[in-house]
Amino acid sequence: MQTEEHKTRRQRKGTERVKAWIYSVMNPLMEDLLAENKLLAKQDITWRYQTTEMEFIRETRGRVSPLARPNYDDLLRGLPSLKQEMKRRDEKIGVLFKSASQCWKDLIGHFHHQVESPLTQWRAEGNPYPGGGTPEKEFSLLIAEHVINNVEELPAYYTSRPFWTRFRDFFLSFRSVPSFSQLNQAISELKKANETLIEILDQTRSQLCEEYDIPAAPIS
Repeated sequence: MQTEEHKTRRQRKGTERVKAWIYSVMNPLMEDLLAENKLLAKQDITWRYQTTEMEFIRETRGRVSPLARPNYDDLLRGLPSLKQEMKRRDEKIGVLFKSASQCWKDLIGHFHHQVESPLTQWRAEGNPYPGGGTPEKEFSLLIAEHVINNVEELPAYYTSRPFWTRFRDFFLSFRSVPSFSQLNQAISELKKANETLIEILDQTRSQLCEEYDIPAAPIS
């Protein structure tokens, strides 16, 4: 007959494995998704003209630190129900990237000419080239990057800040084209998918903490 002590030991088998799931995957992932949603709330997709990719909007596995990815893979093996939720979010990432790529293509087609006039006016007033270290031939791409990221205000250390602040409303008016409506819808859908995943991860963490009698975060 099994003693109560033996039963307790059996019930807690796998505790270290579960701790790895929570501390190296679930907790950081929830924090990252919250940070991502702050960007998405501003319709900032962190698009970069040099790479034509979203720098900080990534598929779920890519949000996990490389050292913790084996724990991520093990989490999905151990709790297969989470795999489908991760997949749903990643599908929204794919839709967003497709929409962003189309927006970018539509935007930069003739955008150089839209930047040329304000830039000529800026220089005629005696102001220096506002692009700093950005090559002048790429300056319109930099401005287009601000447009697709819906930038309201640049940090003070940006050389292009005065130029952007002055002509921002004109440039952001190009977000009224139809492809940006699709982009904004894709942003909204990803934000909702993130909220759902955060809630599921939080509930799963609570259940695991209760089952294995462990804290939700490591105690130093």
